[in-house]
Amino acid sequence: MYQEEIFANAITDAKKAGYDALKEEIKGMEAAIERFFTKIFDTTSSVSERDYNVTSL
Repeated sequence: MYQEEIFANAITDAKKAGYDALKEEIKGMEAAIERFFTKIFDTTSSVSERDYNVTSL
């Protein structure tokens, strides 16, 4: 009985660790995508300002 509880706790801990690692990886990917879009939109707005002499909001 005691060994089963230890095994169940070990499985739960492993699942939680895997879930936490996955959340961290997703946060990293989210930050990278956000930086990518920020650079794309900043570049696009800069080109528009230069070419068409308009100001961005």
